[in-house]
Amino acid sequence: MYSDAFLDYCALIDHRLTSLRKSVLFILWHVQRPLKAYEILNQLLQIKQNSTPPTVYRVLDYFVACGLVHKIESIQSYTLCHDPKQHMPSEILMVCNNCHQVSETYDPAIRSLVQNLSGQHGFHIGQDAIELKGLCRACG
Repeated sequence: MYSDAFLDYCALIDHRLTSLRKSVLFILWHVQRPLKAYEILNQLLQIKQNSTPPTVYRVLDYFVACGLVHKIESIQSYTLCHDPKQHMPSEILMVCNNCHQVSETYDPAIRSLVQNLSGQHGFHIGQDAIELKGLCRACG
């Protein structure tokens, strides 16, 4: 079921992957675009018939907390993080208004700016990313 490339990806991440977690991760890895939780559930039901919405949300929450998956609040979808080792609160997700593809970027200057601003205001940054909405190259 899993491709060699996906298994290589799994070997690179430092997280315990249960069968369910691996299946959800594979769905996101395979489609290479953001999916809503119920879209993930619909695909998961094809291989794990007893899957339920709370189960999918728990797995997604786990992956978001680990930095393996981004939750794109503006389109209520989830996408695989392309560089989980870089995951930081000030990462930027550029979300296309048309095709909903997500491009992620990590900029040390922006990270420093966000940390300075949050420190000046006594604000602790969680794991949320900064989302920019617009048009990607293909749609623009």
